[in-house]
Amino acid sequence: MQEAITQYLQENGFETFAPKAVLFDMDGVLYDSMPNHAIAWQRSMAEFNIEMTAADAYATEGARGIDTIRLMVKKQKGEDITLEEAQHMYDVKTRIFHDMAEAPIFPGTIQLMEKMVKAGMQVIVVTGSGQRPLIQRLVNDFEVFLSPKKVVTAYDVEKGKPAPDPYLKGLEKAGGLKPWEAIVVENAPLGIRAGVAAHIFTVAINSGPLPDEVLTREGANLLFPSISDFSQKWNELLRYINPRPSLQDHNWNLKYKEVMDYMAKYRRRPSKHRLEEHTMLSWVKYNKKLMATGKMKTDRIERFNHLLEQAEKFRRVNQHAYLTHTEQEPDIWIQ
Repeated sequence: MQEAITQYLQENGFETFAPKAVLFDMDGVLYDSMPNHAIAWQRSMAEFNIEMTAADAYATEGARGIDTIRLMVKKQKGEDITLEEAQHMYDVKTRIFHDMAEAPIFPGTIQLMEKMVKAGMQVIVVTGSGQRPLIQRLVNDFEVFLSPKKVVTAYDVEKGKPAPDPYLKGLEKAGGLKPWEAIVVENAPLGIRAGVAAHIFTVAINSGPLPDEVLTREGANLLFPSISDFSQKWNELLRYINPRPSLQDHNWNLKYKEVMDYMAKYRRRPSKHRLEEHTMLSWVKYNKKLMATGKMKTDRIERFNHLLEQAEKFRRVNQHAYLTHTEQEPDIWIQ
């Protein structure tokens, strides 16, 4: 697990992994509903002379229903149908699905949510469904952990999975979190692709008939055979995602103090024209880049902005001391 987290950080250029929310897909993750969905898809599409197999249903799971329908019609009939036409076909699928027996919650789901909330994390659900009865059931079943405001549905985004938009919306509903401050839990290839595209650590739950490699090929950071198995391994994962203050944090604080103490003592900023000050200057430049790209840890932003404000007070001092240089070369301190 530690190796998976390290690889995630390296691939995305993040310096920390500190999740504050878990973004769950619904069908196939919280509910054992995909067998019913597969049957409903096949029966409904047959009414419109569209052939859809169970494999097709699993392969397109997570996408908005209207997007799946438009794709299938285009592929088989070569027609571009309107959103209204797709919605009509999706309504037929919805009716068939709701006439079937209610899908059960997967074993271990409640226990896993309890552990996550205990660890101080929010629970968010990100689904491609637009079926209001399903959303209402979701809120009722998980009311201890979930509020209606913490659910992302097909109506919240213009682009569904595999686009990152649904999970980016989930980060927004969680309070404007950064990608490294969340975990995605998915079971479908398109959903995993969406989580990875949003640069969020993505856990795959292979609750269906697809081979494991289909999910890992989409970029899943971890894979479990069931939500129950993930629940059993949660405390092991928690050791790496909620550690004591790291050596990295300790070193950052030391360098921050070094730069602040230097400016307070000498009443000027470190300069690129003094070799002994290059380390401090490189640290400032690196952190400015992190902040500009949105990759700085949230709890560092205010302090680093304060450092830049202090540095700005000494800008004229540096210009006076190194006038011949600053007239010719850009000042890395300037935003």
